[in-house]
Amino acid sequence: MKSYLFVLGRNPELSRAELLNFCEEVFYDSGKSLFIGENLKFENPRQIPREPEQLFLDRLGGTIRFGEVLGEFQNEEKVQEEILRFAQENKPEGKINLGVSAWGCGPNFLRHFLPEIKNAIREKFDRNCRIVNAPGENLDSGKIFGEKLLRNGFEFLVWKRGNSFLLAHTVANQNLRNYTLRDREKDFRDSKMGMLPPKLAQILINLANPTWEEKIIDPFCGSGTVNIEAAIMGYHTVGADIDAQRTKRSQENFEQMAEKFRYEKTSGEFFPCDVMKFPLAKLRGIVVAEGILGENFEREPSRARVEENANEVLSLWEKFFALLENSDIRVVSFCLPAWKINGRAVSLSEKLFAKLGKSSYIPRVLFGEQKTFLYSRPDAFVAREICVVEKK
Repeated sequence: MKSYLFVLGRNPELSRAELLNFCEEVFYDSGKSLFIGENLKFENPRQIPREPEQLFLDRLGGTIRFGEVLGEFQNEEKVQEEILRFAQENKPEGKINLGVSAWGCGPNFLRHFLPEIKNAIREKFDRNCRIVNAPGENLDSGKIFGEKLLRNGFEFLVWKRGNSFLLAHTVANQNLRNYTLRDREKDFRDSKMGMLPPKLAQILINLANPTWEEKIIDPFCGSGTVNIEAAIMGYHTVGADIDAQRTKRSQENFEQMAEKFRYEKTSGEFFPCDVMKFPLAKLRGIVVAEGILGENFEREPSRARVEENANEVLSLWEKFFALLENSDIRVVSFCLPAWKINGRAVSLSEKLFAKLGKSSYIPRVLFGEQKTFLYSRPDAFVAREICVVEKK
């Protein structure tokens, strides 16, 4: 059975929670943001002509890259031998481009390991070897993408655990260009709506773990980010917004991205609608939404302003869940606002969960005993608190 080593993003616990819907966990290290998994679910509903490993990664918002484990070795010499064996089997032509990223190996590991492997490759293949790493530093996904390293060379992941070294060959890396297209290059973007990042939209969908028969429904569609990500994954999707102009522009975004990412424009349906009048009885699927985050504060808000925003957001979600009671909506994956005051986050989740106590929906545990996750930028005064609830 193949094992894979995953390099997780800046929110490793959230990345892990997402990943667990698509593979079995063997080992996880939160401090190093590394995850070993097996039995990966490779799916290609749109029949995209791409390697299964890259398709797997393209669906995930929280994983930076991953590699197939080649083995575990007792010393650096054995690691070098395995890298040489792998390179020889893959019959490189011309100059060999090589990168290595390492964890747990000590601060000076790459400074001596990379020159040694470079010399060994020159001797073995009698050709030049170019090391892509900056001196002594791991590679990041941007460097790998920019250098086209997985197409024109190799990257290896080395993780020292105890007295042995785990070695993996990188098989997939985040496509940063595609994320830029889906975010900054959308025709319609509105900062007043919070601008949900595509990666977070992916995570919200994946945490809900929909079946292929279920539609992805966003009754607060804004600029259509959730709908676009759902369609790229292969789902049919429905988007609505109380503002008819925003709904029209989100559909235009959806059609713009359909041209770039080759999904069917008909896989998305959009219409203007007040969320309290949303026709849930006619739809079967799951709700995935950023929802309403309240004011986009440019400086630290007062408690009075936070209280005012909190009451408005809580009232909206309480009414929406009452509307869901007679629907076939199985799961709701959404964001609540959390405001930063004096270095601490003011959360709404416990209040909302208490209000849901007598409803059909219960919060899902995301990891450990934690039912929510705070997704935040250091310079922002309003964070997103990720929640997933499901029908009993």
